[in-house]
Amino acid sequence: MPSKSGRDDEVFVKLFVSAYENFTWKDSHICWLDQKQDGAVEALVTRPDGETMAIEHTLIEPFVGDKSDFAAFDQSLAALRNDQSLAVPNAGIEVYIPAGTMVGQKPAKRDLIVQSVRAWISANRLQLREGEHRYECDVPGEPKIKLTVKFKPWRVAKPSPGILIVGRQQILNDLDKVVEKALRRKLPKLVNTKAGRHILLLERDQFTFQPELIFAEIERQRSNFPLLDQVDEIWEVETVFYKQGGHVGFELPKGDRLLATMHFENGILTGHSGISGIPYPM
Repeated sequence: MPSKSGRDDEVFVKLFVSAYENFTWKDSHICWLDQKQDGAVEALVTRPDGETMAIEHTLIEPFVGDKSDFAAFDQSLAALRNDQSLAVPNAGIEVYIPAGTMVGQKPAKRDLIVQSVRAWISANRLQLREGEHRYECDVPGEPKIKLTVKFKPWRVAKPSPGILIVGRQQILNDLDKVVEKALRRKLPKLVNTKAGRHILLLERDQFTFQPELIFAEIERQRSNFPLLDQVDEIWEVETVFYKQGGHVGFELPKGDRLLATMHFENGILTGHSGISGIPYPM
């Protein structure tokens, strides 16, 4: 089915076009082709002088299935993450559960895991070793869960209630599969669109890996994807703080250099540089 409008990626494309090539595309018309035709490229941008540009956007997950894993984790552990009664006064506790623990589990099994982690924190929170350590958490009738726990006491003059953070720990390393999947799905629709240039936007919404790893993996797989030679530019789009603060950053890398950058805060351009790396006048 054609894609629905009103998505975040639509916002990112609009921001990109508004400042791309020193604002020379800002008055362009954007046609959202994927909303009209199933399997079409995301956007076809046409400048007033007739120049065209096809844009395709995709999210690069830290590992295959990250979004479904996050959804299962977030829903199951919401109450535990918000239970500050388990915190230790004058200290910070971070408990990381392996990614994938909740995916595919039935509600009863998820509840059992949550109760087991809660019981482990309650029983061990006052005797944790300072620093980062690994612990095993018993789950009745199930394999033990290996927790990564960071404990840091605070040297403060006034008493503090402390903080408890419960998060996911990425244990999978299949960025190669993530990149392969993205290129296989996105390249054909992008390069088969008739346009003067073809742009691929790769979004990173987590700090779990550095963007350099994405581009290194693309180069490693280039021989398997000859269509990459027909892509004019591949930009990294950083949206780690988009939900919290409206930040969106665009960077065009080449090796260890950045050919161009654009940064926005709540839709307003805050930084912009071109091929030389010298900031454009705002």
